[in-house]
Amino acid sequence: MIIGFVQTKGGTGKSTLAVNTAFSGYMKRKFGSIALVELDPQGTLKSWWEDRDEMGYDPGNVSFHHISSTQKEVFQQGIKSISDYNELMIMDIPGESTGKLHTRFACAFCDLVIIPMRMSTNDESAFMNNLYPIIKEIIRAVPRKKGRFHVLPVFTHPRQNLQNCLDYFEDVLPHQVSCLPIVFPTRSVYENYNRKGLNLNEYAKSVASNKKYTQQVDRAIEDIEKICKTILKVGKGNYDIN
Repeated sequence: MIIGFVQTKGGTGKSTLAVNTAFSGYMKRKFGSIALVELDPQGTLKSWWEDRDEMGYDPGNVSFHHISSTQKEVFQQGIKSISDYNELMIMDIPGESTGKLHTRFACAFCDLVIIPMRMSTNDESAFMNNLYPIIKEIIRAVPRKKGRFHVLPVFTHPRQNLQNCLDYFEDVLPHQVSCLPIVFPTRSVYENYNRKGLNLNEYAKSVASNKKYTQQVDRAIEDIEKICKTILKVGKGNYDIN
């Protein structure tokens, strides 16, 4: 199974979601081998993974792959090779203002495309002008891809009424794209957990003596677990996921 976090706009939480989805307890129980793949030439996750190596953290069943090439054939072949040897591949796709080569490939190649998106007119405009035309083009060429594109509302207030959020996206999204019945809320822990190569679960252990921080990270872990369960529930129609 191949899941891509895709959004042409930067700063929507793609990397944070990709990392913590890959390291979630739920995904670990469902898949024996998980590949976390970064296509961003800037290598944000690559630097984070190198910090992990230096600190000696156990990756468990997660492997990391950074493909910096912008040559279509090179990164296509690399991704296909990685997918052959892993039960789950999670792709972090860079924001792209021009060309959108990686975005087009991910939308065509991934089994599920998760689109992190804020409840804002700026995000609506960016989606409709940049990403939606690619989605329409792909569904037109491959009709079975319909139903593979899902918005994940991000940076919502922790007390945001879920139904109000879903109603908002139902009003603004085209019929080819649905909204997941879950949100990724704003929490300060998402800005701080990944220092020195930590994932959320490792960060939780590092702050275990601090009640306030422990409560914050526990809520964040719960966010990610719920998102993972929702994503796999959406993908269950195409895969044998117990």
